[in-house]
Formats: sequence, C-alpha cells, structure tokens
Amino acid sequence: MRLKFGNVEIFPPNYTFDFMKWRGVTIGISIAMVVVSLLVIGIKGVNYSIDFLGGAEINVSISDTSYNREKLLQIAEQAGVGKIEVTSIGDAAKDGVSSFVLRIQRERGQDEKEIGSKADDLFKKLEASVGAEKIKLDSKTNISGKIGKEEERKGYFALLLSFLGILAYIALRFDARFSPGAVLCLVHDVIIALGFMTALDRSFSTSSIAAFLTIVGYSINDTVIVYDRIRETQETSPKMGIIDIVNRSISQTMNRTVLTSATGLGALLILTFLGGGAIEDFALTMFVGILVGTYSSIYVAAPLTIWMDQILKRFGWRPAEVAQKAKQKKDPNEIPPVVIRRRPS
Repeated sequence: MRLKFGNVEIFPPNYTFDFMKWRGVTIGISIAMVVVSLLVIGIKGVNYSIDFLGGAEINVSISDTSYNREKLLQIAEQAGVGKIEVTSIGDAAKDGVSSFVLRIQRERGQDEKEIGSKADDLFKKLEASVGAEKIKLDSKTNISGKIGKEEERKGYFALLLSFLGILAYIALRFDARFSPGAVLCLVHDVIIALGFMTALDRSFSTSSIAAFLTIVGYSINDTVIVYDRIRETQETSPKMGIIDIVNRSISQTMNRTVLTSATGLGALLILTFLGGGAIEDFALTMFVGILVGTYSSIYVAAPLTIWMDQILKRFGWRPAEVAQKAKQKKDPNEIPPVVIRRRPS
C-alpha cells in the first residue's frame, strides 16, 4: 500500500488483496449482526417519535437570550410532561429574540386531550420560569396519531418500493448472479442500522426514513460499482476464476471506496456532534449506514455473487456476455469459403 497525496491515491494501480479469503467468516459476522439487531428491535421495540405517535407542538418566542435549547429542555423535563423534543429556530443575535419549537410526544394508549393539557402545563411552567413579559406563545398544535400511522405506512411502503426497483434494475443491468446479493445487502444494511438506533434509544422519525432511503441509495451505488468492475474484469480475463475476478475488481475500486466513504463519514461525524435534534439523529443513522454499507458491498454482496455463480454453473448456466461470445466464436476446423477474384479485363 502507498499514499500519494498529489493525486489523492492510497492504493497503487496493481494492488490486489485476497478479500474473499475470509468470506465465510464475514458472512457469519453479518448474519450475527442481523440476528442481534432483530432481537434488539423485537425486545426493546422501535422508539417511534411524535411523527408517528402524535402529540402536541408549541412555538414560543423568548426575549431573554440566556435561555437556550438545553435550558428549555431541562425545564420541560422538570415539568414531567414525558418525552419532549426542543428545537431552536432563527438567529437570536439579530433581534434579541429566541424562537423554539417544543414537541411533546403522546405515549401509546394516551388520550389526545390529555396531551393537549400537558402542552398547556408546559407553557405555564416556562412562563413562570422565564417571566410572563419575556415569553410569547406563537402557536399551539395537536398532532393526531392517525396522521402518524399514515406517515408510518407511507415510509415502509417507500422502502419496499425502493427494494423492488433496485431488484429490477440489477436484474436488467447485470444478470441473475448479482440481484440476490444486491437486495440482501440492502436489507442487511437497513436492519443493522435500525437495530443500532433502537439500542441507543434514538427516536424513529420521518427524518429517519429519509436517512434509511439515503443509505439504500448509497449502498447500492457502492455495490453497483463493484459489480460493474467484476463484469469488466470477467470480459477482459475470461479464463480467470470467479474468486480471483472478485478480488481483483474490489482491489481496483478500493481507492474510490476509501475516499468516498472517508469524506462522507467525516461530514456526518461533524453533523452528529454539532447538529443537534433531528439533524443529529439523521447524521448518526447515516454514519452507521455508510459504515455498514461499505462493509457489505465487499463482504456481503461479493461473496453472495460467488455463491450464486457456483450454483448456476452447476445447472450449465453461463453469463450472457460469455454465452454471446461463444456463439460468435468460429469453429477452428471450419474451412473458410473460397473467394475467386477475376482480373479486370
């Protein structure tokens, strides 16, 4: 391995590493992570946010700039209203007024009128702490749980459509060896990311669905690049074994994989620590998803492609490109036709 900062090159052009040497171990690790994630999701349950369970939302403006998001969150927790999200909006330095959105989450089985009274109690607590002359209630909104159920259904339906669309694209763009690995790779990434967020007790909101859809797009992009290089290597080196083809193809894409993942993870790491609120949850979900997606493109999708290639070859199947070239190949024993040319008179 070499580092070349002029062209931002990490691995030399002829670099080859035996990635598939440990494919049995890596597949076992992936299965274990998926099983653990499913157990965490099943036992602990997904921590749905107000977007899905409903609740109440109040917008307040405070003319005292000493009150920030953390201080309001502390006051809200002391009021005992349950799970709450506090988000600051606007720039308090311009006019000396800070604006905040406080969202109280409705618990399962809780009456919607009860959550409305909790919002009133919270504002009274804030008014007593800040001062009636320094705080203003801009708006108060009740979020119905029925709307949340509809959003949940749409979110899962969007994930299902993305999986089906990717399955159809891979089947048409490549061949039968690649589709199962690509789709199982995506399911693997989403389950592990969801299990990780559930273990950390992070809220699952509409921004989380956006993060999972982004993870799906990022992961399939990484996988398709590896797949495309596998197909190119197979065309240029038809006598090479499938394991050597996969190792060479992954090695040739390592520069792109490392640089792309590193820049993405760096940006998400900053957003995780400095974003706060929904941005923090989105960035953390994406951070885990990119890590797992980069791993799965190499150690899940590629080994499954080898496995599918071995199974299909037992039934006499050959890739479309190889079969097409075999049809076009001439028989060495075939006598070429005799062409008689006459001299011009």
